[in-house]
Amino acid sequence: VAKTVLFVVDKSGSMSGEKIEQAKGALKFVLNNLREGDTFNIIAYDSSVQSFKPELEKFTKATREEALGFVEGLYAGGGTNIHDALSTALNQLQDHKRPSYVIFLTDGLPTVGERSETKIAAAAKDANDVRARILNFGVGYDVNSRLLDRLGRENFGASEYVRPDEDIEAHVSKVYNRIKEGFGGANQ
Repeated sequence: VAKTVLFVVDKSGSMSGEKIEQAKGALKFVLNNLREGDTFNIIAYDSSVQSFKPELEKFTKATREEALGFVEGLYAGGGTNIHDALSTALNQLQDHKRPSYVIFLTDGLPTVGERSETKIAAAAKDANDVRARILNFGVGYDVNSRLLDRLGRENFGASEYVRPDEDIEAHVSKVYNRIKEGFGGANQ
């Protein structure tokens, strides 16, 4: 079944060093495991939000190569604008029939834009009218686990936490392999 995968990745200053390199590895893993017929996009955020493309892209060898180039160009710096990143991602999802997944990776707390976890979670739930599964990856010890757990609970997903000494790519690849196998089937 063709699916949509949106990868929302934190590239704030606290992600510098090994974390951003591991996040890039996780992105590359997902890009290398998408299938023809899938649609995807990458939303990278710090104080502002940057998208690979302005809307969802059909997965082809050409778009994969272009996306891999985008991933290579990511660098860490700035604050953490979780609200705008999730809003940008969820607003791209329009197809109610296609299984949709948002892989959300962050290592911190919202520091730019809307900072209220209640308002961020409510806005995400309201914007998620295609019933996408939000799969959260909290990296390190400073992550807002209450926010991630709520996003997962209210958006048909789950949260997973990665300690600083663990490999982000290993966690993301394990969950993505479940998506490839039809994790949860079509959106509920």
